[in-house]
Formats: sequence, C-alpha cells, structure tokens
Amino acid sequence: MKKACALLTLLLLLSACGFAQAEAPASAASAPPLPQEKEASAIFSPDPSPFLAPGEAPIITENSYVSENIAITITARRLEIPINDKVTQKSDVYIADIRVKSLSSFCRFFPGKKWRTTTQSIQKLSESSQAILAMSGDSANNLNKGWVIINGEIMRDGTKSVNRTRDLGILYRTGELVTLSAKEFDSQKIKEEAERGDIWQLFLFGPMLLDEEGHAMTKFNSSVGPVNPRSVIGYYEPGHYCLVQVDGRQTKSKLEPGKKNKGVTLKNLSRFMEELGCKAAYNLDGGRTSQLYFNGQTISTPQGGGRKLGDIVLVKEP
Repeated sequence: MKKACALLTLLLLLSACGFAQAEAPASAASAPPLPQEKEASAIFSPDPSPFLAPGEAPIITENSYVSENIAITITARRLEIPINDKVTQKSDVYIADIRVKSLSSFCRFFPGKKWRTTTQSIQKLSESSQAILAMSGDSANNLNKGWVIINGEIMRDGTKSVNRTRDLGILYRTGELVTLSAKEFDSQKIKEEAERGDIWQLFLFGPMLLDEEGHAMTKFNSSVGPVNPRSVIGYYEPGHYCLVQVDGRQTKSKLEPGKKNKGVTLKNLSRFMEELGCKAAYNLDGGRTSQLYFNGQTISTPQGGGRKLGDIVLVKEP
C-alpha cells in the first residue's frame, strides 16, 4: 500500500512538471517584445574611403583632421564680391569640407543642461563638447516661435508655436539635408517624422540658399540680404557636408594684410554655394554671431570678438 501511494505521488509530481514546461513557452510568447532603440544615425561608407583604418591615431595639421570616423579639410581664401562693373569687394571665407562615417559625429551642442537657459563663447562651447570643428548655429534660442530639434530631441514643438516667416533646414537620420520654404512645409508631417525619430537636426533661421535642383537663387525669404558676415551649412550627399563662414563688417583680413572684410550678400552667397557643388544650402545666424572654430582656436575674425552663442554645429569623434 505504501509503495502504491509513493508511486502515485511521483506520477503526480512528474505530470505537474511536464505541465509547467509546456505552459512556459506560451507565457513567454504572449509577453510584449522588448523595445529596440533606434540607431542614432545611418552609417556612411564613401568609396573610396577618406578615413583612416580602425585603430590608427588621428592625423592633424593646421587645416585638416583625419581619423577612422572623420575627415575635415579647411580651405581659406579671399572671396571676391562684385558690386558693379568697376567695384569689387573682398572678404575672408573659410570652407570646411566634412565627411563623417556616422551622424553621431555631426551634431549640435548648447550650454547648460537645458536648452535656452544661457549662452557661452564658441571657445567654451567647443571645449565642453569636445568639438574638433564648430560653427555658430541658428540662434533659435532668440526666437520665440518655431520648430527646434537638436540631436533628435524636440526642444520646441512647432505645431504649438507656429513660425511661418522662416525657411527650415532639416537634417534627417538618413544623412540627407532638405531645405523647405516657410510657405511649403507641413508642420504636422514634421511632428510625425520627429516623433518617429526620423529627424536628427532641424534648423530655424534661414533662408534656404539653393533651389530644389541645387541652383543659385535671386530672391530670398529674408530681410537680411545686404553685405554681412555669414554662416552656412552645405550638403553634397549623406555623410558629406560643408560649413562655410564669411567674415565681414570691416574686420581685419587674416589672409590679405592691410585689407578688410566686407561681408557678402545673400545673392552672392547663393552663387558661391552653387559653385561649391552643394545640392542644398541653408543660411545660419550671421553678423557678430558668425564664428568658426577648429582644433582649439577660433580661426575666423568675428566683429567685436563675436557674440556668446546659444548653440553650435560641430564635428567630433563619436
């Protein structure tokens, strides 16, 4: 009798274990899948690659920086601006040709832990962000309305604070830079793209400088058309960009001793961006704000030493 009871107990235990094992997969299958983080950016593989082999130390010169992730070359020259048949003005212009393996190297930075709380010099911002190359941004911190998206994060929702007076520059996570006129963009579509995580940067200053075919324009959505210092972001293809900075307002030329920088009109700036071969170009904040930093120092000559900035566009190691 005792043996029979023991055998019955053992059979019941084995049956219970078998039931638990059979139920476990069903329970796991019904659980919600773990969320997958969206990649910060696409990975670009230009052919031939301008980057160094993995593990190689960066090569830095006075006007270039090359590593396994980044390739920067800076060209400085005197930009000639025809005023009329007899008069030509000149300004120092710096063209930083940029290739990045990932958009995580091409980003923005603002002072403090919260956007729009304070401003700092380009030197401090660049040092804090470990920027190799940096340029003044869109100064959207000075604008009370409109979209602001920095490094994929929505800082200000443009559907709640509508700005229909400024063109937009949108850098998608695919690496494509698109410019949209103030009249044509769909704010709800931008909201949906931003919430999906499709947008890496959205710039709010303008105007756009090239048409849809990459050709120079003659009319612009801006009242700041006359000669001025300028800051521009240009786009060639995903992973390939340029930052262009033009000095002005009678600052002393670094490239032609004894001469001064006049600045450039939007019309001539547009023509110049077409000559560089850009498919799209977007004007960022200029005037005293316009500054360019490379490898530990400000290489441009901003008027009055330049303003403190609310954000910078920068290139750094990922």
